[in-house]
Amino acid sequence: MHFRNIAQVLVALVIVGLSIALAAGIWGGKHQKVREDAPKETGAPDAEMKLTDMEFTEMQQGKKFWTLRATEAKYFQDQQKTDLKTVHLTFHMEKDQQILVESKQGVMYAGTKNIELRDSVRATLPDGYVMTMDKAFYDHNKKLVFADVPIHISGPGVELDGNTWEYKIPDHIALLSGGVKVSLVGAEIKMDGIH
Repeated sequence: MHFRNIAQVLVALVIVGLSIALAAGIWGGKHQKVREDAPKETGAPDAEMKLTDMEFTEMQQGKKFWTLRATEAKYFQDQQKTDLKTVHLTFHMEKDQQILVESKQGVMYAGTKNIELRDSVRATLPDGYVMTMDKAFYDHNKKLVFADVPIHISGPGVELDGNTWEYKIPDHIALLSGGVKVSLVGAEIKMDGIH
């Protein structure tokens, strides 16, 4: 019987020891989880996916329509958007011409493929024209690039300033409006019909 009492005591000690270890593990796990969750409450939400040196090309009728490149892309599924860094958006035109729009930051909205460009936006157009502004937008459904902030355009022989700008890609029509100022630049400017 003496051996049986010792065995029962050992089993009881093992059960008590495991219970203590289990309780300590659960208690420690709760504290560790609280510590891990704490920074997330104060910081920005984590992206579901992060890519570096990302490139996306939109095809239409078997041809490249536009290509989006970014040094970093963070996709947020709940917001259906992708935050972009160092953005290069190239619109492929007829006759191998391109419009290149660059910015330090941007956002591509997944559902619509609309793109917002901000922070030092620079657009290079065919024929040597360059536009600078604080932000610009691309509306994918309308095939329209526009800016509703002051814009400066410079190119061969001319400088323009205005408050809004839009470019209708399919029609190749640009419109600058709102307090437009034009400066003709060059050594010799001829204007027919003026004496």
